[in-house]
Amino acid sequence: MLDGNFARWIHEFEIPAFVPHRFLRGGHLQTLLGARPGDALRPFEASHRRHIIPLSDGDALAMHDDEPAGWTPRNGSVLMIHGICGCHAAPYMVRFQRRLGQLGIRTFRLDMRGCGDSAALCRSITHAGRSEDVLAAIEFIASVVNDSASPIGAVGVSLGGNQLLLTAGRVGNGVHAAPSGWDRVGPILAIAPPLDLQRCSDAMQSARLRFYNWYFIKHLLRRASPQLRSREDYQEMLRQPRPRTLRQFDRKITAPLAGFESETDYYGQSSAASVVGDIAVPTLIVTSSDDPLVPVESFSPYLAGTDGVGRHDAKSRGVEDGGRPVRLHVSNGGGHHGFLKRDRTSWSDDLVSAFFAGAFAARSGG
Repeated sequence: MLDGNFARWIHEFEIPAFVPHRFLRGGHLQTLLGARPGDALRPFEASHRRHIIPLSDGDALAMHDDEPAGWTPRNGSVLMIHGICGCHAAPYMVRFQRRLGQLGIRTFRLDMRGCGDSAALCRSITHAGRSEDVLAAIEFIASVVNDSASPIGAVGVSLGGNQLLLTAGRVGNGVHAAPSGWDRVGPILAIAPPLDLQRCSDAMQSARLRFYNWYFIKHLLRRASPQLRSREDYQEMLRQPRPRTLRQFDRKITAPLAGFESETDYYGQSSAASVVGDIAVPTLIVTSSDDPLVPVESFSPYLAGTDGVGRHDAKSRGVEDGGRPVRLHVSNGGGHHGFLKRDRTSWSDDLVSAFFAGAFAARSGG
């Protein structure tokens, strides 16, 4: 188990300053321009392997393992989970791999169900509540890196952040049994997670967010795998009027395909907000004050009584119900995982690098 010193580290970690580009302010601009490729076409050179992780229902996940030259188990590993329309090759996933590889940290980029290289292996879809898939990935990493002293960190972006938080909370409250290697897990970093899916869905009903609804629905339908397309229930869904909002998409497609009674049932069961207080792993949640997709108000239960502590760290507090080491940071601006700095690089790249470098040094006593 983690010792108390490392559990306290999450609150002592100095979050890098975010200073936005002077002409790229505002949540929408940061969100849209932050999705650019940047250095994504230049992954860090490493020994690359693709693993296949079988799942209990017959589907399987692909995971991309990048091991830097000279890596040892003491250097640690990081599981990376993408967002709703992403995969292992998403620009931010490759940038994170590059920054961590430069530190000598091994990375495992997961393709969730129906995404990237996992698409050909699945008849079902990913969704915000797929905590069992995250557990399968962690247990697989623990088997590949079979060293009890080797730490396993994790970072999830957007929907992947919710999946990661939900997993940790469900292990913490006993809904999931802790998988092999769970005592090595930590810290966790969740960036722009939609941890209250109902409030995020309510926000997406706004006419101002029509473009985002159109974009997500277009890509979710386009990337459906041949296996999913062959399902009779999915074919019947496609014969119905096309969803115009993500709420309609969740009602007509996500919920029935994933076995939920309705979209509200899906939101209620899959939102990490209900289990944040059960997380027992050192965790940092990062969001933005002007995220157009994940309203900052959805974090309100964790913001009450919080004081500002600097221009770049508008709100940062520990959610320590029962001593559980979870910290929330709300940046002043940055959009939905945009965080474009003055030099047009991404602040989240700096955050990921500093976070895991500091955490693994703290865990090893260095």
